[in-house]
Amino acid sequence: MSRLARLGCALVALVFLAQCGGGKNTTTPPPPLSLSTSALADGFVSFPYTQTIQANGGVSPFTWTVSLGSLPHNLALENSSKNSVTVSGAPDVAQPAATFTIQVTDAASQSASKEFSIDINAVASAQLQEVPGQVPSDTVEIQGVSAGSFTPAYWQQNTLNWVPDVRSPMFAPLSTGQYQNIYAPWPIEQPTGWRMFYGGWDGTDSPFDQINSTTTTDFLSFNQRDHVIANGAFLNVNNVNVQQLPDGSLHMICTGGQPGDSGIGDKPVYFTSPDGITWNGTAQPYPAQLTDIISIQGYAPFSAGNFNGANVLLRDNGTWVLYFKDWQDFGTTYRATADTPPEFHFQGVAFKTKDLVNDVKKLTADGKDWYLLGLVGADDKQSVFLSISNDGITFNDQHILFQNVSAQDRYIVALGFVTKGTQLLGALYGAGPVESLDQNQIFARWLQKKVVITDSANVQYSPQGGYGPDRQQFQISQAGPLKGTINVYAEDGVTPLASGSVNVSAGKAYQLVLDIK
Repeated sequence: MSRLARLGCALVALVFLAQCGGGKNTTTPPPPLSLSTSALADGFVSFPYTQTIQANGGVSPFTWTVSLGSLPHNLALENSSKNSVTVSGAPDVAQPAATFTIQVTDAASQSASKEFSIDINAVASAQLQEVPGQVPSDTVEIQGVSAGSFTPAYWQQNTLNWVPDVRSPMFAPLSTGQYQNIYAPWPIEQPTGWRMFYGGWDGTDSPFDQINSTTTTDFLSFNQRDHVIANGAFLNVNNVNVQQLPDGSLHMICTGGQPGDSGIGDKPVYFTSPDGITWNGTAQPYPAQLTDIISIQGYAPFSAGNFNGANVLLRDNGTWVLYFKDWQDFGTTYRATADTPPEFHFQGVAFKTKDLVNDVKKLTADGKDWYLLGLVGADDKQSVFLSISNDGITFNDQHILFQNVSAQDRYIVALGFVTKGTQLLGALYGAGPVESLDQNQIFARWLQKKVVITDSANVQYSPQGGYGPDRQQFQISQAGPLKGTINVYAEDGVTPLASGSVNVSAGKAYQLVLDIK
């Protein structure tokens, strides 16, 4: 073969080899595998524990193992082929700095691992001690569950444990007259309990709102009802809120309503009493007068304004503060101040919201002031809202605090917080089954510790409801004693406080005793 022919054959062979296998490899490498979870939360003895560890990248399915060390006692790693795995259980012994390594392997034989360390903390012991009490035969009552001193962290995570009162309503209008419709509750703390003001038609023969009050030591039973403010020169007087000074004097703001064509409309009215019996110099029931209307210097629209249902008075650092809403400017809550009511001075916008301010409470924790502004919905009438401020001058965000329970409290129209010293124990609210303001009653929602009872068959019992600010009632269907465990959380509903064993019987009352060091 000639040299030229041999060269041609070589070129053909090279082309053939290139076509058969000399091209690029098109296989894509798998995405790298890693663990993205940085840390796991600590746990508490006897309380349920659940944490998720997440993988990134890799190829499904996955295999998860504890490659080094061991999980805390009574915790387990679930059997998962997904890119996440759960560590769960109920740890039964305290264990500081339990350290272990989690490894994940994917279908491409890639592996990733990370070391975790968690503390399993001991909690206080909880006991239930039987106490005297009349309890329904299918019910266990636990006392001593009221919220503790105001804790800002609990209020900022939006998990508060609001427990509806088992009574629906808690407080009803008298049935002595044709008109039965009460709302706008306002409880103020007294040395022996509370005095609860409220407005509406408390079993009256005429449909004109007036202000009444009653007293209670525990919100379980109520004493004589007193007629405090008559509508007098107004069509209606309602939406009451009251401040009491250390000298015992009471200072009240209400909405005084006149017909729309009167040229007056709905205006804030102010009453004061040195002893809770005599108001504006007259023994109760005091007939409200047009001269009781306040003034707000610097607020030009006052004469034409409509201030119905959103006027809240607060005593703050020696100054009177009025939070108010003018329905002519639907989306704003304003602020005014006074050295001596009823002459107020306009200070400006406090909060941009269309909802109605009904209460502002000032509480202090660790030397810092907190202002809790409670609102009822202008559109969302099934909800109570909360906004928090540290100066009481401006409020920014709001969120739902709680919502209605049933058809009976479907439309919420008024709110008043219940306080005792440094504790905020709950909220009373006026509500009814219809949107018209003529079938309302007073309901209660209590801020309480969360209590969970688990029997020996691992059946959990949660409260049927609260009974006043310091009691919860559990419905127990079984005959004979219920034996099991009790877990107690703080009023935020998530912070473990205590656990213990229980042996309880239906038809009995028990006092919750926490051995908190």
